[in-house]
Amino acid sequence: MTDATNARDLIAKMEAELQAARDKAEKLEADHAEKKQELLKQLRDADLADVIAKCKLHGFSATDLRGALKVKGGGRKPAARKSPAAKRKPATRRNKAS
Repeated sequence: MTDATNARDLIAKMEAELQAARDKAEKLEADHAEKKQELLKQLRDADLADVIAKCKLHGFSATDLRGALKVKGGGRKPAARKSPAAKRKPATRRNKAS
């Protein structure tokens, strides 16, 4: 009977260790997420200052940047082409009597 109780104790100990490791990993992940957000904010501010400095250096305007940043090809697709036969108008008969 001591082997069964010993085995149960070992299993309980292993599960407790796993749970403690999971809790530690979750806490570490939450801490890193907060730090990452702060670092990204700092990087954004530094990159924005760099962009402003380069725009002043080269004389770029907002209009120049809009053209360079515009996303290509996301708009409406053109209508399908019709065959040449469909473009022709049907022949009409004119009444010569009138």
